Amino acid sequence: MQKGITTLEVVLAALIIALLMKVAIPNATRLVDRAALDYETKRLYSELRFLQTVNRSAKFDATGTGSSGVGDVLSIKFTTEPPSYQVVRGLGYTGKPVREVHYLSYGVKFSSPSSSVHFDSQGKASITSNHITLTSRLGKTKKISFDSVGRMQGANQ
Repeated sequence: MQKGITTLEVVLAALIIALLMKVAIPNATRLVDRAALDYETKRLYSELRFLQTVNRSAKFDATGTGSSGVGDVLSIKFTTEPPSYQVVRGLGYTGKPVREVHYLSYGVKFSSPSSSVHFDSQGKASITSNHITLTSRLGKTKKISFDSVGRMQGANQ
């Protein structure tokens, strides 16, 4: 009676494991890439909704609050290198931070037609184009679109 493993058995087991890994790793990479793109799109959509809601409801008398009328609007500023965005009080790069900078993860990048976006009191976005596009590391894209009356679409596609 022979005990132990033969060389042929070890080679066959290694081949089976290698074949399974060849199939599993690309699928896992696509799954992580898709999940990262979905997460970043939904997070940006959520931040834009927050801005829209705050700017719609931010009608108040600034007397006694220590705030000026110009800085009362919240906006989101975009930075391309590294890809990140931040909610600030005021317009563009001169505003005071409201939230921490969010760096996009897993190689996701965005293409925004402007460096910042804010909403007026009716909820309409100030953006030069009608969409923001997020692109994953593998080239998949998702868009957040704005229509002429301020509605946003795209996070749940």
